Amino acid sequence: MMPYYIPVRVYFDHGCLKNSNFNFKTLGHKTLIVTGRHSAELSGALQDMKDVLTKNGIEFYQFDQVIENPLVKTVQSAVDLFNRESCDFIVGIGGGSPIDAAKAVAVAAYNHLNAQNVYDISKIKGAFPIVAVPITSGTGTEVTPFSVLSDDEKDKKAGFGHESMFPVVSFCDPGYTLSVPPIITRDTGLDALSHLIEGIFSDKRDPVTYPLIDKGIRTIVKNLPRVIQDGSNLELRSELMKASLWGGIVIAKSGTTLQHAIGYPLTVRYGISHGRTNGLVLSQILDLFYPALESSFKCALGSDWKKVIQDVKKLIASFDLKENLNLDQTHFPDMTQDVLGSRNMANNPICVNASDIIGLYQKI
Repeated sequence: MMPYYIPVRVYFDHGCLKNSNFNFKTLGHKTLIVTGRHSAELSGALQDMKDVLTKNGIEFYQFDQVIENPLVKTVQSAVDLFNRESCDFIVGIGGGSPIDAAKAVAVAAYNHLNAQNVYDISKIKGAFPIVAVPITSGTGTEVTPFSVLSDDEKDKKAGFGHESMFPVVSFCDPGYTLSVPPIITRDTGLDALSHLIEGIFSDKRDPVTYPLIDKGIRTIVKNLPRVIQDGSNLELRSELMKASLWGGIVIAKSGTTLQHAIGYPLTVRYGISHGRTNGLVLSQILDLFYPALESSFKCALGSDWKKVIQDVKKLIASFDLKENLNLDQTHFPDMTQDVLGSRNMANNPICVNASDIIGLYQKI
């Protein structure tokens, strides 16, 4: 069994960044802040980070060109800026995309790699220090050693990971999620729900994480619809951010599975958000894996485990995830090959073949 390892200093509370006594000078003297175009500023996190860095005497530059599903070529542009300005640590502020991009920059710059080469784990010997500030409740990337990038030249989306890619410190302030609109709240919540359930799906599942899985799933089922209705409720936003953090802690050990791999081609080919793709297939994959995992679900979720599973399915069914969804079945064979080639597939609890995957796509 692999040891559990998560070397991230986590601050969690409203105001935890601007009120922190963390010594940023231990990380370096000049940093690159990686963000999307607007969300980091709207959330208030960007200004808080700039204020804290200024207070610590840290020089900073900003790269604000990251889009949803960050592109390899965008990461390369950020690497060029990081190197040109002689930065020595990096800050990622945003949802999963800017933080994942920041991780990739830290790896590429440290190892003198072109961004295209970061998928080759054998070339990664370390990374520049990473600071993560999530402003959505979904990916859990603030406590994982993983990054997911899209390559538009090869029409592929794939993840990679290395121990050095754990953030040194993460600041989880639920106040930064108050500006997240309802659809993104829904989709990121579904991503977090997937991470928690994949902690049971995964062949690397670990009972150490079962209490987090149990609490996290129940928290999302109870609170996600309420936050979608009332996004200004800081207490509810805090509950969702906790569940997202727990999901990240879970997959830092277990990794992800078919549940994530099958969604990547839907994002690349159709532009469907990552969290929505997870929701589209989660109930079907639950049905596929459940017979092999009945005892694990029982151990993780307790005496009412069957009800919890049904509540998850009811939650997913309550969202109109198939709205305006027009999939071309002629793409399914190529998409299936992409899924079969994904690293995530090594964690499945049972053997999954091409026929299984096509069948899942046909049920969407």
